Amino acid sequence: MKNGNFEQLLKENFTKSSSIVPYRKGNHCYSYDRVSSKEQMTNGNSLVWQYERIDKFAEQNSYVIKNRYGGTYESAKSDERKEFQRMLSDVKKDKSISTILVYSYDRFSRSGPNGIFLLENLKKLGVKIVAVTQEVDSSTPTGSFQQNLYMLLSKLENDMRRDKSISGTKSLLQKGYWTYAIPLGYTNRNPHTTADKHSYFVNEDGEKLRKAFVWKASGKYTNQHILEKLSLLGVKVTIRHLAWILANPFYCGYISVALLPNEIIKGKHPALIDEETFLKANNISRANPRTGVKKIKVNSNLPLKIFMRDLESNSSLTGYHNKKKNLFYYKAIKQGTNVSVSAKSLNLRFETILSGFQYDVKYKEKLKSILYAKLKSRFAGEHESEMQNRKRIAEISGQLEKIEERFVLGGITQEQYTKYSTLYKKQIENLEQEIEQIGKISSNLEKAVQKGLDYAQNLSQMWVSFDYHEKQRLQYLVFPDGMMYDKKNDHVLTSRVNTLFYEIALLSNSSKEIEKDNSLENCLLGSNVVPTGIEPVSKV
Repeated sequence: MKNGNFEQLLKENFTKSSSIVPYRKGNHCYSYDRVSSKEQMTNGNSLVWQYERIDKFAEQNSYVIKNRYGGTYESAKSDERKEFQRMLSDVKKDKSISTILVYSYDRFSRSGPNGIFLLENLKKLGVKIVAVTQEVDSSTPTGSFQQNLYMLLSKLENDMRRDKSISGTKSLLQKGYWTYAIPLGYTNRNPHTTADKHSYFVNEDGEKLRKAFVWKASGKYTNQHILEKLSLLGVKVTIRHLAWILANPFYCGYISVALLPNEIIKGKHPALIDEETFLKANNISRANPRTGVKKIKVNSNLPLKIFMRDLESNSSLTGYHNKKKNLFYYKAIKQGTNVSVSAKSLNLRFETILSGFQYDVKYKEKLKSILYAKLKSRFAGEHESEMQNRKRIAEISGQLEKIEERFVLGGITQEQYTKYSTLYKKQIENLEQEIEQIGKISSNLEKAVQKGLDYAQNLSQMWVSFDYHEKQRLQYLVFPDGMMYDKKNDHVLTSRVNTLFYEIALLSNSSKEIEKDNSLENCLLGSNVVPTGIEPVSKV
């Protein structure tokens, strides 16, 4: 066999194909342009200039622009830009596209190595990037190096600009000026100015968010409950956003940001909530900021968590699980407080307390009649209190209008206005809350009595069958201020009982009198019952 024939056979059967993808042929291309800021996008000069230069280059070099991408102010710091990704997706689909025209390589990417990575991946598709103001031959090693160098120089420029910006931002933050987006609940009187000229005040949403901190600090409500209450007030936030708000020191007048790690700065902005309430809302004690106790947020074995407090230290009880014994315990949060009690034992004791509110259902209608008459008589005097509160609100509102007028006319300073307007608004808020409480109790009294009796007839079993959140709601319904655990004497105490359940408890203890209608009525209507909120401490 002749050598020529053998070589031909080898060539036909054993030669390797090239691993280098050739650039696509043809003159069809895409153009990509963008600016770095909204201001450049609005005035249009930068984009118009890019369009003109790219179009002129395409005309001079016989390129046909099939589609334009960009035309917006998407950030150059990330190559995840929507328009950018759309263009890359279309390049893969349209095999006729051989080139992407850009104004300069920093318009393509300022992310340095990632920009080079994108260039290489486009090269694997056979697509080249041509910068109309930085022409290089990317098909040669020298040209490819120049492209990569432009990318790295763009990243260097971007990093230097970023470093300068960060230094300025840090300086402002360390002086107490907030440099980020305005948190919910605040309004800036001087928008579109530098951070050192901003002037914040707490707006209407902020006044409502203040309630959220108070609710959280009381320990009576979960974040989900607070979310629902805020929604009724017209404040719409997600559960995640609410958690961020409650744990953000900005709301108590301080700044804590990742740019200043391990630093807390006193802010120039007004505090929405006082420091003590903020700490309570985040379950932190000044004397014991870090307890080391592993908290169990939601567990049906520990429904009395936070609701129950240690009598001696007034520390709330948290819960933990002893894995070795496979048992749950309540433990005082405050460090150095040696209080630990079996969850099973304390839960059973609380169940027994609730059973004390139960009554014989055969007397339900009679009890309903007596309770309604008794409570109606008891709350008759509340109407006068409501009228006095409304009169006082009108007086304070008048005073508030006067100082607002003096402030507008320059009669008082901003500091004086803020001081007195805050005081008046707080007084009005407290009075309105009193009116609201009176209204809730006195209106629909008959329905309240009916519902209370429905609950009380099977209170302990109801509590046992409920989930964690339902248990907590029922606990605070019956004992609004929670309860105390006396470790020394192994007692459970309470200082306040819901008025309705307190009256039902009196009835259940007068069961022998129920057989005598008149005696029962005399017993109940003539009993000396102290007002809600000051019932004597009871031991169980």
